[in-house]
Amino acid sequence: MIKANVNYAMVLVMAMAATAVLMVHIAEGAEYIVGDNLGWTIPPNGAADYESWASNHSLTVDDILVFKFAAGEQDLAFVTKEDFFTCNTANPFHVFDNQTTIKFLAEDTFYCTSTLAGHCSKGQKVVIDIGPAADSTNVISPSPSASAQVPQASPPVKFLIL
Repeated sequence: MIKANVNYAMVLVMAMAATAVLMVHIAEGAEYIVGDNLGWTIPPNGAADYESWASNHSLTVDDILVFKFAAGEQDLAFVTKEDFFTCNTANPFHVFDNQTTIKFLAEDTFYCTSTLAGHCSKGQKVVIDIGPAADSTNVISPSPSASAQVPQASPPVKFLIL
């Protein structure tokens, strides 16, 4: 009888562990296409199109954004806040020449536009605000003694190109 209870307990523990792993995977971020059906292009209604898109999405850590565009017709540039508002694309942080998929790993604000002549001034630009993870209850925290030994720092990488 004791052996049967031990086997039952082991099955229960394994089921709970599998459920915990599944819950962590479920908590992964959502995937969005920037601009939805419009994609990443010069918007028909100017900057209001991307402003509206951004305001309708609560983006969080682990979310994935897809910038869909045809290579050679568009590009994607990450720029400073100042350059974003003045449409200065002379010194971007990085330019992507092909459709790009990005997973965000940390909270921050990103300024995206196009370096192609006139695209930014015609509204092809968006502010991406990444908030804290949507569900931090599934994050496994280290024990107090372990966290005292390991300093918690911001990740040096704020997004991944997928």
